[in-house]
Amino acid sequence: MTDAIIAIVFAVISALVAAFLPKLFNMMPEPWLQDYDFDPKSANFRLAKRLKMNPHGFILIAVIFVSVLIGVWLNRSHFGQFRLFTTLLIILPLYPFSLIVMSDKLNRIIPDQLVLLSASLGLIGLLADILEGNIWFHSESSSLILLANRFAGALVGSGLLILIGFIGRWLSGQEAMGMGDVKFIFACGMISGGIGLIFVFCIAFVVGGVVSVPLLIRKRRRIAREEKMIRESPNPARARRVLEKKKREMNFADDPDYVAFGPFLALGTAAFIIFEPLIHSYYLSDILPSLELIL
Repeated sequence: MTDAIIAIVFAVISALVAAFLPKLFNMMPEPWLQDYDFDPKSANFRLAKRLKMNPHGFILIAVIFVSVLIGVWLNRSHFGQFRLFTTLLIILPLYPFSLIVMSDKLNRIIPDQLVLLSASLGLIGLLADILEGNIWFHSESSSLILLANRFAGALVGSGLLILIGFIGRWLSGQEAMGMGDVKFIFACGMISGGIGLIFVFCIAFVVGGVVSVPLLIRKRRRIAREEKMIRESPNPARARRVLEKKKREMNFADDPDYVAFGPFLALGTAAFIIFEPLIHSYYLSDILPSLELIL
């Protein structure tokens, strides 16, 4: 019962803090929520969208309450050992992650300032590793190994996304991965560590793939409707020029075909730090024996 009360208390306090997130988001300077080369005088310029308490604020409060409640409950063994930094690492990243998700969703931008804040929380993870231990490593592991794990997650994650973006651009001829995602995965890797990054990528790509399927179907249907409208127009050539002009004048943040990957990276990292004990148990009971059998 005591563990349940502690989890509820942490969740309530975290939710109360989350109530201030819309205000913090709306206090961000306009350039933070715009692309680097934005021009207020350009034809397709629009002010960045901001958060409203209803519905954005209430959604963030509910998500953080549930996330902290589950995360603290699953990691309740930390209280008996007073693993303060480990507990903080479960809760604190949820705040910049929430703002990053909303920014990427509304404005197609991941502010560098929030990425830097998220990456700095990896230092809390490093302190937790050194002072309180890491369940993925032996208790006698050196600080250098623990440090290497954190930076390996950051550097390998960024390198992989750069490679994926290069291959995607080569295959499609279009930008496949934004630099905002590359920077953000650096921060995610600092928080999850190199081992955790494997699970972060798995969760992010699986969930992202599932969500992308209906979006691709919607895109195909929209293109089919546009082509039908052009064919049935009295002047198809003019109708196509009007449609293309409308697309050129559209702000990049309003592109209906754009799929923001940042939210999936945030989801994957948050899921890992919340469910890390269960993931670790699954690794020991199922994944590790399979790897030993294969090798």
